Amino acid sequence: MADNKYKFFSRFRDADRAVQQLLKNTVSNYKNKYYNVWMSKFKWSGLDEECAEQQENFIMRKLWSDGTVALRNIKNTDMMAAASYATNQYNIFDFPEVITLVKNRDASDKIIPKDPQVVNKDVAIIYCLPSHEPIEKIVDFYCSRMAQVELVINNNLKLHSNPFLISCTEENKQQMEDIVNRILNNELVVFCSQKDITNLQALLLNAPYLIDKLKAYQVSLENELLTILGIDNSGTQAKKAQMLVDEVNANNDIINDFGASIEDELKQYLERANKVLNRNISIEAKSKPVDTTKDFEDASVTETKMKEEEA
Repeated sequence: MADNKYKFFSRFRDADRAVQQLLKNTVSNYKNKYYNVWMSKFKWSGLDEECAEQQENFIMRKLWSDGTVALRNIKNTDMMAAASYATNQYNIFDFPEVITLVKNRDASDKIIPKDPQVVNKDVAIIYCLPSHEPIEKIVDFYCSRMAQVELVINNNLKLHSNPFLISCTEENKQQMEDIVNRILNNELVVFCSQKDITNLQALLLNAPYLIDKLKAYQVSLENELLTILGIDNSGTQAKKAQMLVDEVNANNDIINDFGASIEDELKQYLERANKVLNRNISIEAKSKPVDTTKDFEDASVTETKMKEEEA
């Protein structure tokens, strides 16, 4: 009896581990997807020519994980350093006034000094969101929710697998296994006795089919995240073809507003950094603003009228 109980809990523990691993893998895949989307969002100019791609990667990674990063000129060189920081003192507007840079990879004091740095004098800081929150914090929330929906989809899919329940004895177990194997091998004709037929039955759970609704909800969550990142999507609908013109225009306006909030926030702090560091750093969004459908509709109406007049 104790041995059977151990086996039961062992199966339960293995199933729980499999579910947790699926959840972990799903979150990781979603997060990796949007990390790559973020890392390729802007085209940077004005960085050090010798290591521009590395500086860009580091800055974007820090904006992803911290939401902010500090920039400073390396003395007696024309190179720039970037680093995370801890705030020592705030000004009356709740913005960092004195900070301490965090050394990365045991950088020398010439690159990342230990002494406190005065913001907008010794260093410049930049943010990517008006809330000054890291991009990763937002992405984590949506990735966790989408992964949870994926687990429910997986469970609902399992409930529709309809497993076989076989009644057998030690004498006819081999014979029943042979019949089931032939059925699973898609044989068109399987011969068995009347008694064997009564022993074969599928377990019908009558579970409701929810996969389509769950997938639609998952898509809406993903579209919400894309909107926050300022990336074109169909909003709460599966396809823009299902939306009215005004709905498409309103959705596009929201996407553009979110995209502009990130780009404008970065640009205003880069403008300040350029004055402090005497540089010319700039960004350009690779995803252009989403067009409304009104312009295309107006053009279509005009073209139709011209054809009617010609006719």
